[in-house]
Amino acid sequence: MTDYQEIGLKSGIEIHQHLATHKLFCPCPSELRQNKPDFTVKRELRPLAGELGEIDPAAIFERKQRKYYIYEAYDDTTCLVELDEEPPHLINPEALHIALLIAKMLHCKFPDIVQVMRKTVVNGSNTSGFQRTALIGYGGFIETSFGKVGIQNIYLEEDAGRRTAETPESVTFRLDRLGIAEVEIATAPDCKTPEQVKELAEKLGMLLRSTGKVRRGIGTIRQDVNVSITGHPRVELKGVQELPHMPKIVDIEIERQQDVIKKGEKIEPQVRNVKEDLTSKFLRPMAGAARMYPETDLPLIFLDSNYISNIKLPESVESVKGKLQELGLSPDLVNQLASSAELPMFLAFTKKYPKLNANLVATTMLVTPKEVKRKLQLQEFELHEDIMDKVISALDEGTIVKESVSAIMEELAKSKQKDVDSIISKYKLMSDAELKKEIAKLQKEFKGPPDKLIGVAIGKFRGKANPQKIIELLKK
Repeated sequence: MTDYQEIGLKSGIEIHQHLATHKLFCPCPSELRQNKPDFTVKRELRPLAGELGEIDPAAIFERKQRKYYIYEAYDDTTCLVELDEEPPHLINPEALHIALLIAKMLHCKFPDIVQVMRKTVVNGSNTSGFQRTALIGYGGFIETSFGKVGIQNIYLEEDAGRRTAETPESVTFRLDRLGIAEVEIATAPDCKTPEQVKELAEKLGMLLRSTGKVRRGIGTIRQDVNVSITGHPRVELKGVQELPHMPKIVDIEIERQQDVIKKGEKIEPQVRNVKEDLTSKFLRPMAGAARMYPETDLPLIFLDSNYISNIKLPESVESVKGKLQELGLSPDLVNQLASSAELPMFLAFTKKYPKLNANLVATTMLVTPKEVKRKLQLQEFELHEDIMDKVISALDEGTIVKESVSAIMEELAKSKQKDVDSIISKYKLMSDAELKKEIAKLQKEFKGPPDKLIGVAIGKFRGKANPQKIIELLKK
């Protein structure tokens, strides 16, 4: 077993989390598109010297690839800011507020002035050749069961375009993601074991979700892990998406660094990409301070200490869990809801429909959509609040039964959530008279053993009648 203290393990993480608001420097929606782009633009990018008069080595490395870039865009959700044909608009105030809230939750200090900076990026993911980023908080901390972990910096920044294709000569990026507001949280290398790295990521993710102000779904959160041991500089591991795999990924990187030291190979800080088998491959040299310089198209932002002090923190996860337990929720549903962005919706529904079982409401909101998503092999499936309200309202009124909810959601997914009322009406419960008539008909037609009739009847009328009522009528 590895003695992590003896090898001098130092590890921390960087989390990039999309915020639930429009883009950072324009009013375009933060919407990832699947349909065919309306037009494309072809560009080349070149590295520039940063504020220190030096060209960043990572930028030089990317330029040596000698590729051109194709950008996919849409008429209605892409504007001239993303295309770098128009200066950025003033920073999104809602995004700034969310970032300040997160920094306050992490006990950070705040700069007096926020200066938007340009970070040179010439891998094609930004049309401008740089990413806009701003320091929001620093010097904070978060508690773990292994001890306190420092929060070095929190940045508010724009996300990059997403890669959709690549050839030996070019890379294609879609601009729907470019400009989406996100926070980057960089922790200190205070984790001394791989398990602490995993717990740290879990706690930060839970804290972010507890704000109710972050986006959910594929591609809305990314985690990078920094790892170093005695005798080897920091290595940044990108593409660490599955939290259960984090400890193994750190252990594999430790073994790689030990092997490099043992062989006497050239040792340098670098960025590596995690592969499917959890090993990693070289991506590029570690970027340095040379790539940063001030954004001249945007004014300085003066932070008001009174404004920050008046930012109301959300209720702690532990407190929320206690309230959910009082509603009689199962332990599993309590854990899911306590850190879920759907918590406010759930609480609103339990208040609006007090007679409805809270476990049924939570299952309808959280569990059934996941089952439908998995069954239909959908990349994303999330019902809008007004649609979910109609389903839960029908349950509350007794016009549908819980057994029909899955089938209703499957039809909603296939119809892209259209014709909600007509879909729900298809699963409306039979009246007592209709059910009695149908059961009498089934009894006449059924030729099998009598003890099998209950199962057949429940299966035949599933979603159209209450199973208990079916049994009562059969016994009569």
